[in-house]
Amino acid sequence: MLEEKIIINTRPTGSEDLIGKALKKLGAVVLPMPLIETFQIPISQQLKSDITKNNTYQWLVFTSKNGVDYLFNQLGLTDNTPALPFRTAVFGNRTAAALRKKGFNPDLIVQGSTSKELLFGLLPKLQPNDNILLTLGNLASSVLEDGLQPKFSVTRFDVYRTEFVKSVETEMLNRISENNYDLILFTSPSGFKSFIHHASERVELQKLKIACLGPTTEVAILKDGLTPLIVAKPSGKVGLIKGVEQYFAKSQN
Repeated sequence: MLEEKIIINTRPTGSEDLIGKALKKLGAVVLPMPLIETFQIPISQQLKSDITKNNTYQWLVFTSKNGVDYLFNQLGLTDNTPALPFRTAVFGNRTAAALRKKGFNPDLIVQGSTSKELLFGLLPKLQPNDNILLTLGNLASSVLEDGLQPKFSVTRFDVYRTEFVKSVETEMLNRISENNYDLILFTSPSGFKSFIHHASERVELQKLKIACLGPTTEVAILKDGLTPLIVAKPSGKVGLIKGVEQYFAKSQN
């Protein structure tokens, strides 16, 4: 169904590209065009002690694999580290898998596509005196902290920052400008904004053939006056692959 379809994948370099692998298995030609980069933000010794020694937090909340990796890479935990008392809540199976690799089984896995869904899943699990650490990226919204702060003690820590790539290959921009592709995938609002930054003067934006990972990215795209051809339902890899297959199946009828 996807044989020789040219799909431009904008996921960051170095991230586990399950979507690209799945599309290739279906016969698509997947061309990488990374648009964002992530960088670790150092944690203080005090925060490290609060997490690992002082029993300060009853819950650690993660919304992405990056959050898990960038935090635990700095904690210096070993096989001899005593069991840590906090519970963990994560957003989606990919984040849950990253946490398990660090030796922790999530106490709560929320499936969904928005921070509001994670908030609603977490609230029934909390006790009045719980202290919560939100481990996020610098571009994450304030939905979680705003929703928790009226009733709980909440600390937000941005453990990584997201930046636009410094440049995009001219060959890829020319390909898009010449309509020599079948779909371009956006998996985050920041990736889409980076594309606009680099391509708005080179590409006729209204002619873009866009597929996106879910409603959060869709909102960012709609705000710029564009409409995706495909929005993953449910949000994530499975929904996106299904949407791509259905899109090309319809186009062949």
